[in-house]
Amino acid sequence: MLNQLVEYISRIPSELLYRINLIRHASKLPPLSAQDKLIVNGLRKEGVFGTSLEELGLPNTPELVKAAKGELSNMEAALSRSRNNQEKFGSLKNPAYPQIFTVTELSDFFSWGSQQRLLNIVENYIGLPVAFQGVHLRRDFANDEPVTTEQWHLDAEDRRMVKVIVYLCDVAEENGPFQYIPKYKVPFLLALRIRAKIASTMAKGKVGLNDREMEELVPPSLWKSCPGKAGSIVIADPKAIFHHGKSRKESRAALFFVYTAENPLRPECCTQYSDQTFPRVLPV
Repeated sequence: MLNQLVEYISRIPSELLYRINLIRHASKLPPLSAQDKLIVNGLRKEGVFGTSLEELGLPNTPELVKAAKGELSNMEAALSRSRNNQEKFGSLKNPAYPQIFTVTELSDFFSWGSQQRLLNIVENYIGLPVAFQGVHLRRDFANDEPVTTEQWHLDAEDRRMVKVIVYLCDVAEENGPFQYIPKYKVPFLLALRIRAKIASTMAKGKVGLNDREMEELVPPSLWKSCPGKAGSIVIADPKAIFHHGKSRKESRAALFFVYTAENPLRPECCTQYSDQTFPRVLPV
């Protein structure tokens, strides 16, 4: 915890400038409908707001869903070609790491995620001019033990950020829905303790805490899951809330649209959404 406090103190000058910029930009925030104000208020209070493609009603949604289904077929073919290990897929000896495509450059994904209404919602929450960083199409699989973002963690890209997570299949508890702890349930000193514990596990090569480790800090009664039908949307600030994909018994497919301020705190963490860190595999 001491290291966390030292880091926080060292950032005070830049944080003061950040607060000044928030104040200066407050009068320039774009107007929102009553529906979209509910999304922003939910993010501010809870850190998460749940909706659906149908409720959000953005143009180009049918094209988005069709494109996602096509890319999922490519992902399945690519996985089948690469799965040569005879050990059980998802075992300790052969962990099932998530399969991720960066699809930012494909017009159906980019045009949906860059619509002005979405950008206005994000700008009102972040409080500064925003950047649409890109899109990941992601499949997560069952594992005997958590291997990556099944562990409790915080994202690192910016002080405030938004991920719009679109479920592409029905996600029940066995599929590992997005799970989080509402930010109003975690006071400042407890947040520092959790961050310190996460940092210590990251030093050992892990992403974060397993359920048992988190349970020692926050009771499961305060954890919230976000199951939903295909087309459900989870809008979240993954920097503001401790979260993970719940450990699963069945796979899950989703799109992740990512937004930060124009000048994010850690721009080096944002390149994964536009470069070839997770290359798209062309049809065969």
